[in-house]
Parts: sequence; C-alpha cells; structure tokens
Amino acid sequence: MRLRMRHTVVVILAAVCMGTNTLALAQDAGAKPPKKNPVKATPESVKAGQQAFAVMCRACHGPIGRGDGTMATKNPPPADLTDAKWDYGSSDGEIFAVILNGVPKEKTVMKGLKGKLADTDIWNIVNYLRSLEARRASK
Repeated sequence: MRLRMRHTVVVILAAVCMGTNTLALAQDAGAKPPKKNPVKATPESVKAGQQAFAVMCRACHGPIGRGDGTMATKNPPPADLTDAKWDYGSSDGEIFAVILNGVPKEKTVMKGLKGKLADTDIWNIVNYLRSLEARRASK
C-alpha cells in the first residue's frame, strides 16, 4: 500500500513539473523578440547570416534576396528583400518575427523557421538582409 502511494505521489509530482515546463515554454513561444538586434552586425555575423539564408531562404527569395528563387510562387511572389519596401515591418525585431513565425497564409505562403534555426542564426540573417539594404543604398 505504501509503495502504491509513493508511486502515485511521484506520478503527480512529475505531472505538475511537466505542466509547469509546458506553461513556461508556451510563454516563451509567445514572447515578443527584442526590437533591437542583440547580435552585432560584424562581418562574421553577416557571413553567417548569408550562409543561413542560402540554406533556408534562397529557394524562394533567390540567391541575393530578390524574390526570384527556383521555388518562388507566382501569386503571391516572395518579397524582394533588396528593395526599399518592407511589407511586414522594417524594424529588426519585426523582421526577426517574420522569419521566426512566417506570414499569415492569407497574405503569403511564407512559413516561419521556428524550431529550424536558433535565434542567433535568425538575427544573423537579419544582419545579412541589412547588408543588402546597405549595398542598395550605396549604389
């Protein structure tokens, strides 16, 4: 009888702990990213962002972000990330959120990369995209 009671207490405690962890994860998932990029835009960060972009974004956005990738849809087309227009927010935090969560289906087919890339990798992509913007501005 005592063994059964101990077993029951252990199961209940485990369930409470798991529930607490699940709640914490759900709160973290709903947390807004910082508006300011915590990853400094160093040449190394931009290069890492370019490499992550090439793996995760290139198929739709194209080799340099013009929206002309081999998997690009026609309607709606992927955003041209080299122009001056940002359709879903232009702050670093908004760009991070779009990469992380995607864009609502009724607007585009872009799915988020949550769970596929670490936050640092996404911030590196933001730095890479900013470098494209800087190149365009210098022309």
